[in-house]
Amino acid sequence: MMRAHLTFITPQDPLAAAPAAATAAAPAAAPTAAPAAAPTAAPTAAPTAAPTASAPSLDLFKRGVLLSLPFTLPLTLALTLPHLAGCNDDPAERPPVEGGAEGGAAGGAAGGAAGGAAGGAAGGAAGGAEAPSAYEFESRFKEGESSVAYAGQSARLALIGALGAHMEGLEGRLATGALAPVAGGVVAELDVFFSCAMGVCEGEGHGVTLALPTAQGTIGDISAGKDLVGKVAGNDPVGQRRDWGAQGVQGWPEPLSPEALVRSWFAAAEANALAIADGANPLDPTGAPITAPHLTAEGLHLAELCEKLLFGALALSQAADDYLDDDLEGKGLLSDNAGPEAEGGAYSALEHAWDEGFGYFGAARDAGAFTTEEVAGSGGRPEFQRAHDANGDGLIDLTSEYNWTGARYAALRDRDGGTALLRDVFGAFVAGRALITRAAGPLSAAQLEALKGHRDAALRAWEGALAASAVHYLNEVLAHLDAPAAEWSFAEHAKHWSELKGLALAFQFTPRSAVRGEDFASLHAAIGARPTLPSSPEAAAHRAALVAARGRLGALFGFSEEALAAW
Repeated sequence: MMRAHLTFITPQDPLAAAPAAATAAAPAAAPTAAPAAAPTAAPTAAPTAAPTASAPSLDLFKRGVLLSLPFTLPLTLALTLPHLAGCNDDPAERPPVEGGAEGGAAGGAAGGAAGGAAGGAAGGAAGGAEAPSAYEFESRFKEGESSVAYAGQSARLALIGALGAHMEGLEGRLATGALAPVAGGVVAELDVFFSCAMGVCEGEGHGVTLALPTAQGTIGDISAGKDLVGKVAGNDPVGQRRDWGAQGVQGWPEPLSPEALVRSWFAAAEANALAIADGANPLDPTGAPITAPHLTAEGLHLAELCEKLLFGALALSQAADDYLDDDLEGKGLLSDNAGPEAEGGAYSALEHAWDEGFGYFGAARDAGAFTTEEVAGSGGRPEFQRAHDANGDGLIDLTSEYNWTGARYAALRDRDGGTALLRDVFGAFVAGRALITRAAGPLSAAQLEALKGHRDAALRAWEGALAASAVHYLNEVLAHLDAPAAEWSFAEHAKHWSELKGLALAFQFTPRSAVRGEDFASLHAAIGARPTLPSSPEAAAHRAALVAARGRLGALFGFSEEALAAW
C-alpha cells in the first residue's frame, strides 16, 4: 500500500489518469426483518468540519424570519424506477472485485493515451512551460494582487457541513429540552442553512476547528450573500443540461427535483422530532425507540443523505455542468479572457470560472505541499493537519489554506488505496489555470483543446474520488451485513448505507460521468431504496449485488483489487 508524499508528477513521469467511472444500479425493496445486530468497525470516511449543533444563533425568531418562512507540476498531467430508462444490467452477471484489475489495465491504457494527447497539446499551447506548484496566480490587470477568487464556493462548502451538523444536533437538543419542536419549526431551522433568506445564515459558525484559529469566524465572514438552494441543480437559470424539475433525481424512488428531495428530508426530520417530543418515538427493526430525528425507521440517515447529495447536486454540478463546461458561448470555458470580468477587477471571466470550479473541489491552494495523511488529518506534521498557515499570519484562511471535505475524501482514498486522486485533481486544476493565465488573452483553438484536457482530467479524478468513497461505504455496508447479530447496529448500518446512496447519486450531476445508463441504473438497483437488513431473506442477494457493483466501479475507474478491498 502506498503511503507516500503527495508525489505530484514531474515532467518525466507518465500521466496516471484515473479511468472514468461507472456504477451499477437500481435498488430493490425496503428493509425487511429486524436484524440481530452487529456493526463492524470499518474505517470512517473523510472527516468533515464539525459545525456546532446549537440552534441558529441569530435572533431569527425576533426578526420573524424562521416562522415566516515543493515540486513542479507538468502542464497535463435505480432501483428500477419508472423515470430510469434502460436498466437492463444484471448485477449478478458482473464479476466481483476481480473486475477491478482488468478494468484498471484498460482504463490505465486509455488514460495514458488521453493524458499524453492532452499533455502534448498543453505543452505546445503554452510553449512547454511548467505549471507552478501551488494554485497561486498574480493578476494581469492589477499589479501586486492575486487573480484567484472563489470565497463563495468555500462558503457553500461550509453551509453543506453546517446543515448536516445542525440536523444531527437536533437529537441532543431534544434530549436536554433545549428543543421543543412545533410544526414548521425544525424545517425553518434547517432552511436557515439551505435558503439563507435575508442572510440569516451569515452569523452562524462554520464549525471548522483546527489547532490554529481561523481567519473567519462565521459563514458570512467567509463570503456574504450566499445560499445553497440557488445553486442546486435545476435552480441555476442558465446552462442546465436537464430539466431536473420534470425528470427528478434518478436513483431515488420518487422523481423529485434535487431541491424537493432535500426539502422532503427536512420534513421527515421534523416529523420524527415531533413524534419523539410527544413520546411516540419511531421504532428501529429491533423494536428499540429511535431518539434521533435524522434517523428514520426505514433506515435513512437524513443528515448524511443531505450532505452527500449536495456534494453532487451542488458542488460537482456547479463545477462540471457550469463553470467548467463548454456548451454555451460566453460561459464556462468559453468565457472571455481578454480583460477583467468587471471594471477595475483583478481577474478575467475565464480565470474566475476556472477558479470557481476549483473552489468547489475544496483543496487548499498549496495542497501539493501536504502529504496525503496531512490532507486527511490522520498523520504527518502537526502544522499541516487538514490546513496550513501558508502566509504565516497565525490564522487559517478558510478560502485558501484549508482542505474541505472533497479534497479530504480524495486524500483518504489515496492513503488507503495507493491511488493518486488528489494529485491528479489538483495538478490538472493548477495546469489549466496556468494555461489560462499565460495565454494572457483569448485562447487559440489549440489552447482551448488543451484546457478541455485539463478539465477532463480534473473531473475524472474528482469523480474517481467520489466513486472510491462510495466503495468505502459499500464495504462498510457489507461489513454490517456480515456482522454477528449481537454486534449489529441499525444506526451505523443506516448511516453508512445513506453515505453510499448519497454519493452514488452524485454521478448524474456531471455531464461527462463514467457512470451512466445501465451502469448507473444497476448500481442503484444493487444499493436499493433503503438498507436491507442482515436478517432479511433478500440479504444474500443484496450482498452479491453490492459485490458485483463494487467490481464494476473498479473496472470503470481502474481501481485495483487491493484498493477496492482496502477501502
